[in-house]
Amino acid sequence: MRIEDDRTVSGLRRSPFTTLTDEEIEHLSAEIRTIGADESVFMFNNGDKTSYVDAIDVINVRYDVFPNTNSTHPRDLMSQRAVLAHEYFGHRVNRGTKLQSGSWNDEFRASYQAAKNTPNLSAEDRRYLVLDAMERAKESGVSIRPNNFMRRIIYGF
Repeated sequence: MRIEDDRTVSGLRRSPFTTLTDEEIEHLSAEIRTIGADESVFMFNNGDKTSYVDAIDVINVRYDVFPNTNSTHPRDLMSQRAVLAHEYFGHRVNRGTKLQSGSWNDEFRASYQAAKNTPNLSAEDRRYLVLDAMERAKESGVSIRPNNFMRRIIYGF
């Protein structure tokens, strides 16, 4: 696997080195079904972190899928459902596109599209995804102007 084929949510979430238990895998499988994703694409305790691997069309799911509630960063606070949506409805639907994997605009697009297109996300999940998208741009020194969708999700209008 080439590093540029590895698309990830990143952040300071839980350690990816902790092995998911059978109960956690069952819970995550239920979350995958809830958002209407294809379960066969997800591989648990595979790879070195939760990420979409473009070259083989697989989403590796590690323990870092779970949030870090000690943080204040939206990327760290996203629920596991939001992270799974970021990988599936954000990265996987854009498989093979020209954006450089891991670039701010690749990650921005993944969070933005997941917020916009994933079924059965809570308002909080959508909010954290939009905030993460905006933070990706900000971290790269890119100024973006929130559109109507972003303002509605963040502020409720």
